[in-house]
Amino acid sequence: MHEPGLDQINVLVIDDEEEIRRLLVEIITRQEHQVVAVASAEEALNLLPFWTFQIAFIDHRLPGMDGLVLGEYLRKSNPDMMIAMVSGSVDGRVERRSRDLDLRFIPKPFGVDEILSVIDEYMAEARARDDYRRSVEVDAEPPIARFIEDVGASFGVPGVPGRIGDRLVTTIKRCLNDMRSASRYNERDRVVALCGLISAKVLNLDLPRTAEGRTLYEEYDALMTARGKRAEFRQE
Repeated sequence: MHEPGLDQINVLVIDDEEEIRRLLVEIITRQEHQVVAVASAEEALNLLPFWTFQIAFIDHRLPGMDGLVLGEYLRKSNPDMMIAMVSGSVDGRVERRSRDLDLRFIPKPFGVDEILSVIDEYMAEARARDDYRRSVEVDAEPPIARFIEDVGASFGVPGVPGRIGDRLVTTIKRCLNDMRSASRYNERDRVVALCGLISAKVLNLDLPRTAEGRTLYEEYDALMTARGKRAEFRQE
């Protein structure tokens, strides 16, 4: 499934007029977004299991399923999708129904700016949602650094076997080593390394330092800071 970041989005175009499809594809690709254009609602529905679309431009008059029916389905199943109903109809009911379904209405013939405004509006809303999610995630995270030095005393685990300590150190070092590389970095290693470091505090283990003389806690925090994430063991 294709899931771009906010810098590039996937756009679905549904219009039975080849000339309109080509025009929309040209406008959207010039903005360096990915676009898939089809001639019917049925073709569009066949794409949905394999693609995640952030924006859809839907012609009102389509062969088979009506554009408004497709728009209503997409709105219910994709609440964050920006959907624009593109119509050459002079019937005011189409525009009213579009607005009732929270669809943008664009009359034909349309200008390039009308298409770009839909993309710009989606990008602004997506960034606002992303910023909100980030703020909620940060607020929900426990303040590990504030209390980490109290963890060992709280659990008071005596005499941990050497093999357990060795296994813990090996795993932490492997994860940190992979996290140093942009091509090998992944969130699984981050979580495993963090859990290992907290476990070492719980077990009162004396962890070795890196070749540069940093503790493994300092190394973790440095890697997180470099990636714009929260340092867990350094109190600001």
